[in-house]
Amino acid sequence: MLDRIEFLIMEALVAIRRNLLMTFAAVSTAAVALFLLGGLAYVYWQVNKLATDVSGKFEVRVWLKDEVKDAQIGTIAARIRKINGVKKAFWVPKAKEWEKMQNESPEMTRGIDQNPLTHSFKVILQELGDAPGVKRQAQQMPEVMPDGVVYMEDQQELMDKVLRIVRWVGGLLGSILLITAAILIYNAIRLTILARRREIRIMQLVGASNLTIQTPFIIEGILQGATGGLLAALLIKAAQSIFQNEVKNIMLAATFPTFPTWTAIALLVSIGAVFGATCSYLAIREPLRYRVGSGT
Repeated sequence: MLDRIEFLIMEALVAIRRNLLMTFAAVSTAAVALFLLGGLAYVYWQVNKLATDVSGKFEVRVWLKDEVKDAQIGTIAARIRKINGVKKAFWVPKAKEWEKMQNESPEMTRGIDQNPLTHSFKVILQELGDAPGVKRQAQQMPEVMPDGVVYMEDQQELMDKVLRIVRWVGGLLGSILLITAAILIYNAIRLTILARRREIRIMQLVGASNLTIQTPFIIEGILQGATGGLLAALLIKAAQSIFQNEVKNIMLAATFPTFPTWTAIALLVSIGAVFGATCSYLAIREPLRYRVGSGT
């Protein structure tokens, strides 16, 4: 069993050495494709993480009418929390809010003897894009003041647009490059198969199964894709380090999260390996339909 596995692996390595130029083209293209796809995915993950972190800062404030009593707060809170897009809702008593304003902005509250505020709720969103829907539904509640739902619309819309742009650009470029890499890996494997057709027919003649014939080519594709994934992960790590250094030269106080090097390597190598195996399998299917004595 071990001898057979060794034979299949050696056959794949021999094929790679025989087609170094096509192998280099396939690996480099796969590396570039996975670099851009992985890099854009990392950027999107960081932006999305930032959006999640700042969603608590981009809060929606719901101001209630002055006649709302303390006894109604529990019922109103339950209804606000049921609104689609609401993650959390906290009651802010008017006395507490007024005390906070007096401490933080004494010049604005000086000379005002009576608390002019009303009860309110601080609403934390599940996603930044949920703000318009939450505002619309909360504004329909009879206990809410007219125009009593406020939030930082421009900032939230900008953040939401950035997320959408990164998502669409990343998906489009990544898809195009992955298709290009797939074609190159497919062609590299197929040219190898065509060059070794006589050898394949001899193997068929002596009774080798299709699985035995296919396996070296699939291993070749796995090695090409995995190598491309490894190079892509290292390129993303290098690009992230360069970006951090440039930003720190401008902003000395800037901090960045630790890059998940091993996670990125494991993920991209796995994706590349599956990608290469799939392309190789598709490339080997057609030639193996020919049989010795078929005249072709």
